[in-house]
This record gives sequence, C-alpha cells and structure tokens, in this order.
Amino acid sequence: MGKHFQQMFSKNENMSPEEKATKWFEVAKSTDYEGHDSLLPHILHLESVTVAPTKKDPHNCRTVYSFTVPKQLCNMGGNLHGGAVALIFDICTSTAITAVSQDGFWDTGHVSRTLNCTYLRPAAEGTKVYVISEVVHLGRRQGLTKGEIRLGTEDGKIAYTCEHGKAAVGSSNL
Repeated sequence: MGKHFQQMFSKNENMSPEEKATKWFEVAKSTDYEGHDSLLPHILHLESVTVAPTKKDPHNCRTVYSFTVPKQLCNMGGNLHGGAVALIFDICTSTAITAVSQDGFWDTGHVSRTLNCTYLRPAAEGTKVYVISEVVHLGRRQGLTKGEIRLGTEDGKIAYTCEHGKAAVGSSNL
C-alpha cells in the first residue's frame, strides 16, 4: 500500500465530518505528492459539509466545494476540460463518502466502479463554480454518489452532473 494511501485512511474515529472530508486535501498538499490531481487541493475550497442521518437514509451527507476555473484545467476553447470535470467529481464525491465513514465502515478506502458525467453547459476560465456532492447509498461494499457543478452566477445554472459508483476496499465490520 502506498504511503499517501496509508496517510488517507489512518484511524479517523475522532475526526469531525469536515476533518474527514478535507483529509485527502491535506495529504495531497504534501510537498512530495506530484499526482495528476495535485492542483485540486490548491484550488478547491470546502464551503460546507452536512451530515444528517435519518432512519431511511443513515448515510445522508452533502459536501459543497467552490473554485474559480483556472487556465490549467481548461481546454483550448477556454472552458473547463471534460477530463478535469471528471477528476473534480471523482475527488469531491469521494470526500462525501469519507465524511460519513466510521470505524469498520468505508474507512479503509474506496475506488471508482463507474463515473458517468453529463456536460450541460461550459464553465469558462475565471468563472466561480460550486461542486455539490451527495451520498445516495452506502452498502457494505458498494456505494453511489451524485454530483453537480453549478455556475456561481446569479441564476446558479447546472453546468455538469455525475453519478459515481464506488467500491469499498479493505475489510468491513458490517
């Protein structure tokens, strides 16, 4: 197991949902991390984490991040690149799961099974956007999240959406 992966999923039972949601960002900001996603911790800002479990939805969680679209993530047309959209959704929807993880439940990491993105309208360089992610379902081994990227304009139109299927790695106590 890689050093960065181990840092991500060390014991976190005493962490708040906000601390859990930002753990990836702390690890990815480390000076020796040079992954393809290393720009994200420098541009994404956590706006809120809402954990509101109910009997019907025990893993109800919503995270909201914001960022201003940087040139480095744009295509030649000056808009947020489709691959960057998928990368941002991958990280942000995953942090919603991490925020509701518990000892023995989704606490040893997770990987993508599917990531389906829909591109509705472009987000131009310099545009402020909001990334809203929600946990739809978490079972013993498989989970589902959804996300949307909204333009930070007055009308807040949706620019991109996603459905992200996840699989838990490691053991589960459930």
